[in-house]
Amino acid sequence: MPNLGAAAFLDSSVVHLDLPQAVFDAMLEGFDRQQAARGLAADTRRGRERLVRQLRAASGAWPWEWTPAHFEAWTAAHLRAGRTKATMRGYQNAIVAFTGFVADPRYEWGLVCQQIFDATPARVTHELNLIRHKGDYEGRPDGNRPLTRAELDKFFGTVDARARNAAAFHRKGAASAHRDATMFLIMLGWGTRRTETAGLDVSDFRRNAKSPKFSRYGALVVRNAKSFPGGPPRRRTVLTAFPWAAEAAQHWVEVGRTACYPEVDSTVLLPTERQARITPRQINLRFAAIRDEAGLPEYLNPHCLRHTYATTLIEMGWPMALVQDQLGHTHVATTAVYTALSDDFKDRVLYQSLGLEWDDDAEQGATS
Repeated sequence: MPNLGAAAFLDSSVVHLDLPQAVFDAMLEGFDRQQAARGLAADTRRGRERLVRQLRAASGAWPWEWTPAHFEAWTAAHLRAGRTKATMRGYQNAIVAFTGFVADPRYEWGLVCQQIFDATPARVTHELNLIRHKGDYEGRPDGNRPLTRAELDKFFGTVDARARNAAAFHRKGAASAHRDATMFLIMLGWGTRRTETAGLDVSDFRRNAKSPKFSRYGALVVRNAKSFPGGPPRRRTVLTAFPWAAEAAQHWVEVGRTACYPEVDSTVLLPTERQARITPRQINLRFAAIRDEAGLPEYLNPHCLRHTYATTLIEMGWPMALVQDQLGHTHVATTAVYTALSDDFKDRVLYQSLGLEWDDDAEQGATS
């Protein structure tokens, strides 16, 4: 008989070997159906189930036994482990949703638990034990940030050196080294996230009638952009802002990609040696290897290239609203925390405000 949620346990003659576990599993099945009915994606539902099971294991208690103290101890343990407040808010929301479901009388889990366990599930979250959103930025001080000009030079200098050395000595990694060079230039040139970058196809580059100088590389269509919670991937078109980015993409699509991966599927922009699409995890690993070889801080990650992209556009004079559109942010406040004007830019503005001439080659032009 299919699981009918709480109804399956009311006046049931079925004998369960582990009744508490059976009730808990049925609760999770019903919770999953409720979320699916709301249109939440499978990954979101699985993530929430994982967190509910995690609280169950950490507390040593069943949902009908949970108290606010169980929830608070679980939250505190995650915060001690280094989770950011923003991450923990997402974790807490999973518990809010689950306890709201099992405590809702319309789903009858209170009747079941009262009948079987002489206890009822309750909402263990409230306004005093939930993390509130008080500021625009809640990440670590050493978290994602734009790379300085010196760091960019070191990073891409290392990228180029790896590609040259691999080609000169006919090493096995020559193809992947050339792909990495283009991949990170694309992330810097169009501000794409890791998942977005991994999902790109050759056909995602488009012409922009307003920028004919870029040929068919005047815009990049991002088809698998970050979705709203529980929703499908969004789609956005990013206008090309940098000639060097268009040149890098054109060379890779029309020359390098075929030379490095002659048997690759005709659609995949960034393939691997096994002719598959590169994954976000592989992007992380490739970035970390180059970063460490370049001697850069270990907290830097591929998302810093997106921060660098946003900051560069602001320094070029792009309106914040347009930068927001390029990045695909829902709120301009999110875009604002992505940008951090460089000392070089601040010094340039200061010199100009004082009526002094700025010399790009002079010592004061060095970026910190």
